[in-house]
Amino acid sequence: MTLSLPLPEIRITSDDYTRVSVLAEQAVRAMPQVSAYLERELNRADICDPWDVAGVSMGQRVMFRLDDAPQVRLGRLAYPNRLLGERGNVPILGAVGAALIGMHRNSTIEWLDGGQVRTLTVLDYGW
Repeated sequence: MTLSLPLPEIRITSDDYTRVSVLAEQAVRAMPQVSAYLERELNRADICDPWDVAGVSMGQRVMFRLDDAPQVRLGRLAYPNRLLGERGNVPILGAVGAALIGMHRNSTIEWLDGGQVRTLTVLDYGW
């Protein structure tokens, strides 16, 4: 299977870029696919100052849809040191978290998950 959508523009604050880059490096051995995906996203991102407007940032709540499911999901993009059981956390070291970083409203991204094409669309974020 191949991906058909162009990659959406993403914008990440310099603080998020620095911290997520370190996480991606640390995850190379334990989670090579997620690490590579995060590094690709970081390399193509527009990096802005922490006070400038960015896409989905670490710690922000985000409303999104996976694939063509009618269900809207609500979560908070979280670092791995957050409690795993904490309701609503979307870990950055997972496929969905890695897809969310830097995304803007109404943008969609695709990725391969075990040979299946998955999509994620950001509906709203930042509150």
